[in-house]
Amino acid sequence: MPKSIPVLCGSITVEPYSFGVKIHNAAYRFLGLDYTYVCFGVGSAELAVQAIRTLGIRGMSVSMPYKQAVMPFLDQIDEAALSIGAVNTINNLGGSLTGYNTDYVGAIRALEETTDISGKELAILGAGGVARAIAYGAKREGAKVTIFNRSRARGTALADAFGLKFGGSVDDFRANDFSILINATSAGFRAPEVNPAEGKLASHLVVMDVVFIPAATKLIREAKALGCKTVNGTRMLIHQACGQIELYTGCKRAPYQVMEQALLDEIEKTSRC
Repeated sequence: MPKSIPVLCGSITVEPYSFGVKIHNAAYRFLGLDYTYVCFGVGSAELAVQAIRTLGIRGMSVSMPYKQAVMPFLDQIDEAALSIGAVNTINNLGGSLTGYNTDYVGAIRALEETTDISGKELAILGAGGVARAIAYGAKREGAKVTIFNRSRARGTALADAFGLKFGGSVDDFRANDFSILINATSAGFRAPEVNPAEGKLASHLVVMDVVFIPAATKLIREAKALGCKTVNGTRMLIHQACGQIELYTGCKRAPYQVMEQALLDEIEKTSRC
């Protein structure tokens, strides 16, 4: 008898990206599923979506700069992804492609492991795509969200889109006004001595960083030293992948700890290169 063909999932990106591959395949092995996750470097969003249909790919992650570009070529877009204005996940059910955004799911799951955010004053540093997803999710869960961003135009645009406050630049952030601080910028990525909130932390804050390389950024290290509760960027990354796997496989809960170990192993490996 011929061998069964594994179900194919993957990632649309500009360059090969090893972290998603390691996280997903570790989960599928643990779950005993004949799924294989691979990474596709593509040059056209339209042709990439066409390939999903042609090859019958079960699900696809979407990285920047394609999170908006793929949207016109999908059959349906989930309400949350439509509000956020970006798709990071494509689910193929019987040839019908639906776009989702699990970035906000990952952020909220990661935060709520540490604190209840409903009714809390929450500050977000940044106004890019990740900040937009987190702002959407945080408001949806009842947080009182304020955006801080270097560019006033981008910051006010995000605040206005979701009916949030704009607090000014990062320099205008005052810890005493907030319970939760989230860095949704790339500051600190592969830069272990960069803290976007340098000198602005206080011990009562819950501090979350979306940056996951290094796994413990300077922001997280300094927050811990002050006694803050902290949420590493690895947690959001894994939880958003959990959301994808749950869509692709129908499982109720993806194996977080297995995925976390796979991610930490890969971060350590790439850090040595």
